[in-house]
Amino acid sequence: MSTLRGVTVRYLIITGSVIFLCTILLPLRAHAQLGLLGIERALSISLSPLHPSPGETVELAVKSSVLDLGTSTILWRANGKTIAQGVGVDSAQVTAGALGVETDIEVGVIAPDWVSASGRAIIIPTELDLLIDSDSYIPPFYRGRALVSAGTTLELSVIPRFKRPSGPLIAASDLIYTWRRNGEVLGSISGRGKSSVHIPFLHLYGADNFSVEVRTQDGVLSGEARVAAQSVEPMLALYEDHPLYGILYHRSLGASTFIPESEMTFAAVPYFSQARSVNDPTLMYGWRVNGALVPRSASAPSEITINATNSNGIALIELELTHTSNFYTDVKRVWNIMLSSSEPLQDQFRNTTQ
Repeated sequence: MSTLRGVTVRYLIITGSVIFLCTILLPLRAHAQLGLLGIERALSISLSPLHPSPGETVELAVKSSVLDLGTSTILWRANGKTIAQGVGVDSAQVTAGALGVETDIEVGVIAPDWVSASGRAIIIPTELDLLIDSDSYIPPFYRGRALVSAGTTLELSVIPRFKRPSGPLIAASDLIYTWRRNGEVLGSISGRGKSSVHIPFLHLYGADNFSVEVRTQDGVLSGEARVAAQSVEPMLALYEDHPLYGILYHRSLGASTFIPESEMTFAAVPYFSQARSVNDPTLMYGWRVNGALVPRSASAPSEITINATNSNGIALIELELTHTSNFYTDVKRVWNIMLSSSEPLQDQFRNTTQ
């Protein structure tokens, strides 16, 4: 490089977890007419993903508004080791290091007319875990998460792991959080230390895309996470409420079920509804048995007891669930139940359901 006589222009760009340093060397005799106009944008390095995690493969690409990269010789180095080189090699791959470990990327470009440029990017991996939940109702021992439905609140929490080289983990309360919904910044819930947010979900159908960008106050370290939240309708399930064991949550009743008992208490569970408990006063249960309206229990409106003594034992149970303030909640479900301790009636029930 000592044989090149010219002007050296340096500039520093800091964006996210990637620090760029570029140098442009121009021989004055060959390209004096070009001058310095636009030199600061002559070479740029892009990364995909922009916010790599530890051990993730990063796609590198170099672009230039001045040099013809297709005919130029390009050399890529990572931490001083050559990872790609050749004419027109404007892209390369590198594996990000461990959390907080720098990967120093260098790219050099020499055009056929000996105009040369070099660029540098420093990758510092970060980690983000974005957790999604809802305040919709789910029963005890449910192994899934609460899904969001119209009228409920979406709960988003991000767990950042940011570490500077040779430094400790940065406290989550010291980071800056920018939350977005469908690309629109949610300014009222963004800011320093805003790692957990609660967002009302007001529509019934469709999905919303949420993202959070997390960065240090100096902008050197950053990360981004995304999640899609799909609105669902509340779902009704029916369980046996056993006199000794309580509600048997491990076994919901199917659309057609035979019960070898003459009397049983049934409990309805309104999955993902806007409620704090199964007997929340805002939930309205409308029970019917064989077409007849059954009065709700004041203490347990989600339950109904059926006695098949002196009857044929066939009960068509209908349930409609509504909400006192959320008009989106209107769910109906039907179960065909046979209660009997006799085998002939069980055979009869099977025949009627075939």
